[in-house]
Amino acid sequence: MMSSKFDRAALDAMLPGLRPKLHRYAARMAGSVIDGEDIVQETVLKALQAIDGNAAVDRPEQWLFRIAHNAAQDHLRRRQRERSRLSEADMTGVEDLSASAEARLAAATSLRTFMQLTLPQRSAVILVDVLG
Repeated sequence: MMSSKFDRAALDAMLPGLRPKLHRYAARMAGSVIDGEDIVQETVLKALQAIDGNAAVDRPEQWLFRIAHNAAQDHLRRRQRERSRLSEADMTGVEDLSASAEARLAAATSLRTFMQLTLPQRSAVILVDVLG
């Protein structure tokens, strides 16, 4: 049985039907619909680069999901590195000089706790605050 070559045309034909599944997968891994979209775009870019480099692709759907999985892991690692850069000094650097020392300490503690929440948890807290 001869296998057909997977090229840009085949990828272009396959993406419209597969993109929603890729996005759901990436969004679940990242915990964010917006980050999921970024991951899908990165996946398509990496797939195009691989095809241009004459990558051998036997099972295109599994291949794309593997690229998406790796891109999501890279995204999560980047996000973790960014979080680790935030030190306590950075958090306490946000001050309201018109407030009392007690109020500034309470605000810094609240902000530090808020920033430790996951993105969906932060969104829920904001939504509760807005809806009152």
